[in-house]
Amino acid sequence: MKRMKKVAQRGGLVLLVILILLLSVMSWNYLCFSTMQIQVKSVPKISLDEALLVDRFQGAIQIPSVSEPMSRITDHSPLHRFRDYLAEVFPTLHRPPFVRRTGLDFEDALIPSVMFEWPGRNPNLPGILLMSHFDVVPIEPDTDLKPSTYSKWTHPPFSGHNDGKFLWGRGTLDCKHGVMAILEAMDRHAVDGFQPERTIYVALGHDEELGGIDGNKKMAEWLRRNGRKLHTVLDEGGCIFTEFPGLNLPAALIGVAEKGMLNVQLSVEVSPTEAGHASMPPPQTAVSILASAIHRVQASPFPARIDGGLRDTLRFLGPEMPSFGRRLAMANLWLTGPMVKSQLAGKPSSNALLRTTVAPTLINGGNQVNVLPQHASASLNLRLLPGDSIEGALAYIRQNIHDTRVHVSALPFGKEASPMSSIESDAFRQLHRTIREVYPEVAVAPFVLVGSTDSVHYGDLCENIYRFIPTLLAERDTQRFHGIDERIALQDYTDIVRFFHQFILNQAGR
Repeated sequence: MKRMKKVAQRGGLVLLVILILLLSVMSWNYLCFSTMQIQVKSVPKISLDEALLVDRFQGAIQIPSVSEPMSRITDHSPLHRFRDYLAEVFPTLHRPPFVRRTGLDFEDALIPSVMFEWPGRNPNLPGILLMSHFDVVPIEPDTDLKPSTYSKWTHPPFSGHNDGKFLWGRGTLDCKHGVMAILEAMDRHAVDGFQPERTIYVALGHDEELGGIDGNKKMAEWLRRNGRKLHTVLDEGGCIFTEFPGLNLPAALIGVAEKGMLNVQLSVEVSPTEAGHASMPPPQTAVSILASAIHRVQASPFPARIDGGLRDTLRFLGPEMPSFGRRLAMANLWLTGPMVKSQLAGKPSSNALLRTTVAPTLINGGNQVNVLPQHASASLNLRLLPGDSIEGALAYIRQNIHDTRVHVSALPFGKEASPMSSIESDAFRQLHRTIREVYPEVAVAPFVLVGSTDSVHYGDLCENIYRFIPTLLAERDTQRFHGIDERIALQDYTDIVRFFHQFILNQAGR
């Protein structure tokens, strides 16, 4: 008994030592978990003719510049009309020292995309590239079978209605506000006599919603052919989210990378003897085999990972969380990682930051309700987390389906996840600084963008590619992208102009 008592005492002592060590490590990590926010003074707001800014923005929204493939674009396309509108409202940017490059420079006169170049005082310095796009997704038209979504809009989608607080219409959030704000900031600098130290390029795409193949891809090729070097690229992507879990202040999220994209087809082909009349079905049909495969895919999600961009997101936002428990957890992800993963996986928006996602989107099979089809197929849309590859994702899906009757193949135009841009670079620090100068009450953090942007076309031209436009978004507003009642607050838009004005000073003015 005495011996057992001694063993128990020793075991308790060991547990106590382990507990003390554990608490010591956690406490030390917590004490070292200091803010990552750059401490700067907010800059005075530049005076702007806000009525003129809104009027020009309103005119841009009223042009229905819906994405179209090049095969359907003519000289009279709304996409060309939009480019002509820019020449009308920004005459200063269409004369020296500015250089405007159009389709003729990009090997096809019909390409509506446009690039502005503002030569810097020091041509040996790599330039900066500001990006946005003026094409928009379509509004569902009237049909005999389906009522039009026009009637669901509070104001017509191409009216550019100004109610004194918001400007309404397609493109107010994606992404004509970026186009117009960049040009307004450039115009203001030019009128004030500012000359950049670095050359500034502005690339405005006409087909971002279709992948940018004839727009930014061609503009990137022009830069490549002409030996132009880039120090920083800034495109759309992250925003300022006014509601972020665990924070009581807005979060400005800078995309330092973006997920890849892969469309996968699952197809099942059964023998002719297993097709035919539905009154005598075999144990499994092409449709049921396919359905089982889809179920297995969804029942086996890709592994959750807190690495790369997400770890940096939590490192930047964790110290700003008011809850002691949350800060302690963020400071000790080596221990609390499983709990944090579980919490993040509970919402689609945060789950997408954790893993490669799979979404079944299309299914085909059969043409009559009482006939067993010989063929059935489905399409899956994957968004690849950095670190996961196209080939690896295909192998993972095949492994989890584990059925040789299901053929798994990649559809065309897949793309790998982008490289991660550094959060230690001068380019990132200047962007971080600019956000804090213009929006002092926000917490800045890097993250991995779950969508796609045209910035991928510049991957070999620049190491410092960031995706951010400071649009203030509540949870409800995220549904307005590509959706109904797209709108932006007028004050929000003028602040975006101020942001680009300050960003140009910080990045190109020295």
